[in-house]
Amino acid sequence: MSESDPDSSGELPSPRRRRRPGHPRRAALAAAAVVTALAAGCAAPGGGASGGARAACGTPGYTDDEIRLGFVYPDSGAVAAPLAASMSGFIARIGQANAAGGIHGRKLVYSWRDDASESGQNLEAARDLVERQKVFGLVEASVSASGGADYLREHGIPVAGIAAESFWADPRYRNMFAYTYLFTNGPSVSTFGDYAKTQGGTRAAVIQSDVTSTGGDIGSRMSVSLAAAGIPTVPGRFVYNPSVTNLAQLGQQLKQAGADVVIAVLAGSNLADVMRGIREAGAPVKVVLAPSGYDKALIDQYGQTLSGLTAAVTYAPAEVGGQAHQVYLDAMAEYAPELRPPDQELAFVTYIITDLFLTGLEKAGDCPTRAQFIDALRATKYDADGLLPGPVDMTKDFGQMALCYTFMRVNATGTGYDPVPDPNADPATPNRWCGHRLEQ
Repeated sequence: MSESDPDSSGELPSPRRRRRPGHPRRAALAAAAVVTALAAGCAAPGGGASGGARAACGTPGYTDDEIRLGFVYPDSGAVAAPLAASMSGFIARIGQANAAGGIHGRKLVYSWRDDASESGQNLEAARDLVERQKVFGLVEASVSASGGADYLREHGIPVAGIAAESFWADPRYRNMFAYTYLFTNGPSVSTFGDYAKTQGGTRAAVIQSDVTSTGGDIGSRMSVSLAAAGIPTVPGRFVYNPSVTNLAQLGQQLKQAGADVVIAVLAGSNLADVMRGIREAGAPVKVVLAPSGYDKALIDQYGQTLSGLTAAVTYAPAEVGGQAHQVYLDAMAEYAPELRPPDQELAFVTYIITDLFLTGLEKAGDCPTRAQFIDALRATKYDADGLLPGPVDMTKDFGQMALCYTFMRVNATGTGYDPVPDPNADPATPNRWCGHRLEQ
């Protein structure tokens, strides 16, 4: 198992600090998730040590002057390349916090382990970090966190991570924190329908992939949202298979159905195929909305083919701008300069989930038990200091679909994304689309 412990500065020693170059592709998490999936704020938590001697703290992972954390991600295995940038986001947020004085005057140090995207190795990594490295809690940028989930729950270990598996939404895993969920048994939200209605949508079709298992659930929930806004789903079944689907025929099917809103529960190059088929058929589609699709690598590859595609993003991307993003970019430049470009999605998301964990440390007090940390963070409303499109209630929103999104639309020239403003939003946050939960 690949591993490295921090030196006295809490940084990864050479050569393990050298990360893989390149832009992670959204498809790897989209197959398991939204990834859009995606975690926590910017302003570095402060707080210096109080004067005088500090009372001894017997909490695991705490010493007089340090808090030890663990980080788990796939440094090897099938999704190592897509998730490679996550380490840089973690390092940047830890470095930023330490530069601001640590947490309640304690410096953050960490150990990391490679789970190779294998559930058995994830459990091994979690056990090693808790039992041998004596960490207080974990940050996980993994699609195999289910491997160690029961062990961590049984031992009350707090975790912040990417909710790329269904167990994250299970209320039994109260110790596992995420800011957005792909898998949920809860109700849909009005936000998708609100967006489509403002864009002039009247009749919708949902295109699903017949090669993934999660698309139907997302598509059905988005359909419910559209129906609540007065946009019915047209009859018929619209299925995309990259090996057998005739794109022109799919476009004609949409045209004949009279659909002017298309929900595309697809990812990567499949989205480009659907956009191409719609144009070839001359289908009068006003809105193509995808739960994934915000990926600058796609723009580089497909350009104008993607023009008009809208991605529903559960964080506030760099194009939104603002002070929170500048703080993020400054942290990346200072503590993770190896990552280029610095605003890669998995780095950004992992920076956020790391900040979510640090928020729990701040709120839990100077020497909390793990249970006190969990209670304190569950009682929090969290918006990552502006890196999320709206606040997340860590109890009421636990395991639920996100209420707030940033809708990012590919521009007419296919050279980038533009945030779509909500005409009914507060002028101070024009790109924030926040709805409400619908009845089951």
